[in-house]
Amino acid sequence: MSARRVGVPMTDRILEFLEQRQPGLKSQVWKIFYPMRETDPIEVSVKPGALGGSTLELQFEGMTLLVKEEAMPERGGRPERGF
Repeated sequence: MSARRVGVPMTDRILEFLEQRQPGLKSQVWKIFYPMRETDPIEVSVKPGALGGSTLELQFEGMTLLVKEEAMPERGGRPERGF
């Protein structure tokens, strides 16, 4: 099993890769999820409407990127308590 470095350098490379594939997509990304298992895809969430309702599955440096539209969570307000 090989150790890979993830974090800011990989995030920057992913964002640049997405921008090359589809100009303007980089600014629509709001979340990148790196899974614990190397066999699982890296999930990239973009704002609704950025992909026209479709999902992209791309190969990036030997890894699978799953780019999908997902609504951003609402900000503010207190979470409800289930008492």
